[in-house]
Order: sequence, then C-alpha cells, then structure tokens
Amino acid sequence: MNHRRIFLKSALALAAGMSLGVGSAAADTGPFPSGVVYTAEDPGMWAAKVAIHVPLVSTAGETVTLRTDHPMSPDHFIVRHTVVRADGVVVGFQVFTPESSPVSTYTIAQKGEYYATSFCNLHDLWVARFTV
Repeated sequence: MNHRRIFLKSALALAAGMSLGVGSAAADTGPFPSGVVYTAEDPGMWAAKVAIHVPLVSTAGETVTLRTDHPMSPDHFIVRHTVVRADGVVVGFQVFTPESSPVSTYTIAQKGEYYATSFCNLHDLWVARFTV
C-alpha cells in the first residue's frame, strides 16, 4: 500500500476518533489534531490558504457535492476528496489530476454527521464537518 494512502486513512481515522472524544488531545486542539488536519477554524500555518483549500459542501436531498475553489496546475492541485461518516467509515472518494476540476458528488441516504476532506499536494489535509 502506498504511503500517501496510509497517511490519509490514518489521518481520517484519527480525526474521526478525536471528534468523538477519543484521545486526550481533543480538549486541547478541538476536534482535529492541530498541524495534522486543517480546518477553517484551525488553519495552522496555512491561515492565508483557507478560501482555496477548505472543502465546500452543498446538499440537495441525498445528493452531496464537494467543491474546492482551488486552481489546478501540475505543480499545485487538489489530489482527492473524501466523505467520511462520523464513525470513521469512508462513504466515498474522488481522486483528481492537475487537469481535473475539484468537484465530486456522492449519494448519502443515511442521516447524520459527516466529514468532507480536501487534500492538497502542497498544503495538506483540510476537513469540513457537515450534516445530512
């Protein structure tokens, strides 16, 4: 298994676990580990990058669309979107190339809390929480 995939799965599992209150760092850093996972509320060293990295979520019934307003070039692009249930189960993902548009759509019938991720090849893993 490649190292990027292991990192992404580990970061998502850690983030989901921390959001449920598992782990002692949850009280100190909020729902996600600071400096590992970035959010609009905790952008860490990437504070100037929030607008083009946080995944934007829209819902219409069971259809959930993720969009990252990020320019795409061979040197700097969004690699992947992922949707994860609050219990850590991956609902779906979309991998992008520099030629892609970072927009993905998922069908989610189960109501509840979810996390949308956007992974940039230069500016790390970004997460937004949403409810269906």
